[in-house]
Amino acid sequence: MRIASAADIQGIAHVHVDSWKSTYKGIISNEYLASLDTEKRAESWEKILNNGKSITYVAESETGEIVGFASGGQEQTGDPIYMGEVYAIYILESHQRKGLGKKLIKPVIAELINRKFPNLVIWALEENGCRSFYESLGGKIVNKKPILISGSSLIEVAYGWDNIQEAL
Repeated sequence: MRIASAADIQGIAHVHVDSWKSTYKGIISNEYLASLDTEKRAESWEKILNNGKSITYVAESETGEIVGFASGGQEQTGDPIYMGEVYAIYILESHQRKGLGKKLIKPVIAELINRKFPNLVIWALEENGCRSFYESLGGKIVNKKPILISGSSLIEVAYGWDNIQEAL
């Protein structure tokens, strides 16, 4: 695992789009998933990495291909309780269930701790089959909210850790 750089933007965008297509198949409309564009996602990631506010780590294959990433920073919704947030963690389907998730999320959480965030929240779609990952890290459901994606009303659940150290 290493901190992401500008050279990783295309790889991160590829993982982001590809992971959405595999993770959310049957949850989000096929039309919406098919419309996801790596170049547009790369533009977003360029802005994210250039603003310097978030922490992003990448995982690489033996050949140097980006196969996963995790990103976090200050909680984004103004939650009065939770201060730190893991914004995203995505791994190519071919590299899932091999321990990469924990290896990716730990340096992000460690940097949140370094930045003095006392607690942590992670939002995930309720129908996401990978939610057990957050439970394995000790996360408890602390909130739910509706979200509209491509005309579909879905539910997001928040996993929280009152003490961020417990997420490690």
